Amino acid sequence: MMHRTVTMVLVFFLLLISFYAFTDARSQTRIKVHMFRDDNQNGIQDSDESDFCNWYVQLHLGPGCRSPIAKTMTNADGDAVIIVNPGSYSVGVGFVMGWASTPTMCQDVEIERGSVTVFFGNFRIQ
Repeated sequence: MMHRTVTMVLVFFLLLISFYAFTDARSQTRIKVHMFRDDNQNGIQDSDESDFCNWYVQLHLGPGCRSPIAKTMTNADGDAVIIVNPGSYSVGVGFVMGWASTPTMCQDVEIERGSVTVFFGNFRIQ
């Protein structure tokens, strides 16, 4: 009886460790979006261009921003992080009247593991 109890406890802990290892590995696969004010419209954040916070970011399954699956907002640093499974995605930024994005409002992303950062610059249309 004691042997069976010890075996069951060991199996339980092995399953628990496996679950946490899987969860931890999955949490390492992520898409980070960074948004900034791109006054000169060059697609690069220059030292005098600030981060953009509270801007909507939408994750889509597959390329072309056609199948939305998640939505979030950028934080005070202009960042939004979305945990994903490996695969093909696209990231789109919300449309706000009077603003445009560089390089585009939708970017395709392929991710197998680790993380990838997507940059969006925003400028005021005059």
